[in-house]
Amino acid sequence: MISRSTQAAVAGIIGLGVVLSACSPPNENPSDRKVDTATEFVAAPTSSGTSSSTPATLTVSADLPGVIDCVGTPEHAPDSLSLSCTDDDDRVVDIEWTDWDEETAVGTAARETRTSGGSVSTTDDVEVELSDPVAGSGGEVFSTITVDGRDIVL
Repeated sequence: MISRSTQAAVAGIIGLGVVLSACSPPNENPSDRKVDTATEFVAAPTSSGTSSSTPATLTVSADLPGVIDCVGTPEHAPDSLSLSCTDDDDRVVDIEWTDWDEETAVGTAARETRTSGGSVSTTDDVEVELSDPVAGSGGEVFSTITVDGRDIVL
């Protein structure tokens, strides 16, 4: 025999389950219509030590390959990229992208390298190129980084 209090508790739990299963998040409007979002990315202007009265912006479609900065999700037109995924001793910063298509992405940047003593050396106006797109879990991504004509091995 099951006691009345146990029966009441079971009935209450079942009733609560029915009520909760019928709930929807507030302001939810079910629809069969898909709405596309984040179809393009406008890169924010950055400063690279040059004085320009009209900073360039580059619009990159989300359908184009992205780039993964060592780990994470693909990005389009990032401001900086690590050139050594084991430490932060070599990177390009203040990247100004001039072209981004399905085969390559090209821009100019400053290259920062850190010595074992901790001092930072900066080389301005290096050319950065991303190429060799491959299929990744988050979509196509560039697999090769070239700085001033030299491939960077990550």
